[in-house]
Amino acid sequence: MRRALVLSGGGAKGVWQVGACEHLIAERGYWFDVISGVSAGAVNAAALAPAADAHGLERELEHLRSVWLGLRGDCDIYRRRPFGALGMVLGRRASLHDLTPLRRVLEQHLDPPRVAASPIRLRVGYVDLLAGRYHTVGNEHPALVDAVLASCALPLVFPPVPLDRGKQLGVDGGVHNVTPLADALHAFADAGEPTDEPDEVWVLVPEPVRPVRRRAVGHWLGVVLRSVCRLGDGGLGAAAGGGDVNVRVLRPRRELRGPVLDFNPAKLRTWYDDGLRTAREAEISGPAGYRFRGAALLSE
Repeated sequence: MRRALVLSGGGAKGVWQVGACEHLIAERGYWFDVISGVSAGAVNAAALAPAADAHGLERELEHLRSVWLGLRGDCDIYRRRPFGALGMVLGRRASLHDLTPLRRVLEQHLDPPRVAASPIRLRVGYVDLLAGRYHTVGNEHPALVDAVLASCALPLVFPPVPLDRGKQLGVDGGVHNVTPLADALHAFADAGEPTDEPDEVWVLVPEPVRPVRRRAVGHWLGVVLRSVCRLGDGGLGAAAGGGDVNVRVLRPRRELRGPVLDFNPAKLRTWYDDGLRTAREAEISGPAGYRFRGAALLSE
């Protein structure tokens, strides 16, 4: 069975995904052939991607957990610009905050050469602000740290990141594709023929299911399907290489209270614990599940 991990955005709540991964990787022993992510999920994905085998994936997860839980506060991720809003009004600033601290964290803890050599297929998504297009980069991207940083650059809040020798200005991938499921499916397709067993995709979203009005359900599902299918000519089945795909969704049962840009150590620990607890409970009750069969989406 081929298995993929899809990590959505969520700012500081991305630590919830690390807690859920503690159960999936360290306690269940899962190996992931594909890991895709945007925004905070891109950071987590790139940090896990250097693993060469299951034991290595556990070690990368342990390191990622230590980085998240070692943060001292917002100052380790971003720096508030004095009079940032006024500077934007006057055209002197491109954003409210500066991401230099996060760049330092990424440069210290990401290992692009090991990512390039890893058997895990990494997919990091960002949006080119100049062309208005969503881009996905993989293991051998020559500026992986910049691509991950761009995927975290929420427009107006953080400055865009120059990529491709200044031909692109990268911003938060979640602006276009908050849950990069299609990126994982395309990675399966790029890998070649599917195995005899259905592929399995675990999607970690640090936001609970919100009530949806009955009349809106059909419209919502249509939007989701179009957002995934438009990235490939053949729809979901083609994106997955023509085989069946079981999609397992893990998300908090209740709202993770607090702003997404609040990196308070106590909150990070609470959100991490919630992710671990939610994943453990899902093993008993079963996570929300869907199956892609060809171009059809079936709820389980």
